[in-house]
Amino acid sequence: KMSQAALASAARALETFGQLYAPYPYTEFDIVITPTLALGIEYPGATAIADRILLGEYGDQTAVYLESTVVHEVAHQWFYNLVGNDQLDQPWLDESLAQFATWQYYETNFGAGAAAGFEQALRARWERVDNAAIPIGKPVAAYSGIEYGAIVYGRGAFFFEALKNEMGAESFDAFLKDYTATFSWEIATTERLKSLAEKHCGCDLTPLFNEWVY
Repeated sequence: KMSQAALASAARALETFGQLYAPYPYTEFDIVITPTLALGIEYPGATAIADRILLGEYGDQTAVYLESTVVHEVAHQWFYNLVGNDQLDQPWLDESLAQFATWQYYETNFGAGAAAGFEQALRARWERVDNAAIPIGKPVAAYSGIEYGAIVYGRGAFFFEALKNEMGAESFDAFLKDYTATFSWEIATTERLKSLAEKHCGCDLTPLFNEWVY
């Protein structure tokens, strides 16, 4: 039952992100269940999911953990894989964006209530460091262990929400499609993302990036 649920979530995510960003670049996607400390680990065309999730070790939250983890890892097929980035020096470009993509998945497929539930999970992560305004754009090594999860996986998603509010939803959606197309099979950077976003909104995003990223 849990395996079928994982496959259903993956299929739904592949379709959702294919419409929001760009078509999925492969003909197959595999989910591998394995003992791992991380909840999930992304690879091109595949993801590993921690066996403890499918074993039900999260009690009545197991289904929530399973879906959000699978969807996050599917999002990496676009952000880390199709659009590459330096995962050690600019981890926010894939991890924060994958978190935001997961947020969009819940909104697109299940509506505002489900999206609000995932937003609460993001806020809970950020609250681990008391909602500190720590920049999301630092290298992995510049964060403490608790900061990395709280900022890159928590606060980072809220940057993209702030960016959408600044640009306007229509302009933001067009930007994400263009970002994916422009940097497909290339390496994106913070400055490249900023420049393209500014092109779409015709605005100076430096204050926003100073507040959140730098």
